[in-house]
Amino acid sequence: MKKTVLLSFLLYSIAIQAQKPIHEFNFDGSLANTSKTASFVGNAEFSKDRSGIDKKAIRLTNEGLIANIDNLPQTNAPRTISIWIKFNDITNSNYIWGYGAAVGNQYCGLIHQGTDSDESLLNVAAWGYKNDFVTTLPLAKGIWYNYTYVYDGKNADIYRNGVLIENYMAPNRNTLGSFFKLGNINSLISINADIDELKIYDVALSYEEIANQYYTGAALIIAGTTTSTKKGRFLSKTSRLSQKQLL
Repeated sequence: MKKTVLLSFLLYSIAIQAQKPIHEFNFDGSLANTSKTASFVGNAEFSKDRSGIDKKAIRLTNEGLIANIDNLPQTNAPRTISIWIKFNDITNSNYIWGYGAAVGNQYCGLIHQGTDSDESLLNVAAWGYKNDFVTTLPLAKGIWYNYTYVYDGKNADIYRNGVLIENYMAPNRNTLGSFFKLGNINSLISINADIDELKIYDVALSYEEIANQYYTGAALIIAGTTTSTKKGRFLSKTSRLSQKQLL
């Protein structure tokens, strides 16, 4: 019985890990991706990652980074973008990531608005407020969060810590641009955060793949540096159990 369960778990893990990112940035003492085909440019301080290991993450304090990536998903092509981030200040906006043009529906990005409370507006930006998806989430500084954005060509999902926050229709996306930015929108810079990992996919990951990615990543977090998401829904009974165990 134990062997059967173990084999099933291994086969399940292999199946949901099949998708590979087109770009993975671990920031382990370097601003380049793991395949050395693209690199961010700018001023960043290397800091402790979510496991507490020094110089395995980057700290951006009102400094933006930019990378010229020629195969970013364009127009309405499917994509998944996942990032591990810890905010060191939330009173000012944090421009987490973004790429594309400053034209309606030609931009794709993620922003947490500044707040003086324990909640903040999260913008899934497409340029132009009417084109953005905006929701309110609990937010605290000094906490590692995993944000995952998924787009399949017609619909978009936004997750935090393995929890689906919202699924919404986004049929008119026309993202155009090769410059991927951390901490800035065009020439505007606003961020005070540590970033441990960034993954860019040219496919829309499934619920199961996102859950697996989150719980694998969350297992690396040292105690006391993560929190649960209070808004959204869990993916499965297994995910709910894992959430209780890890958070």
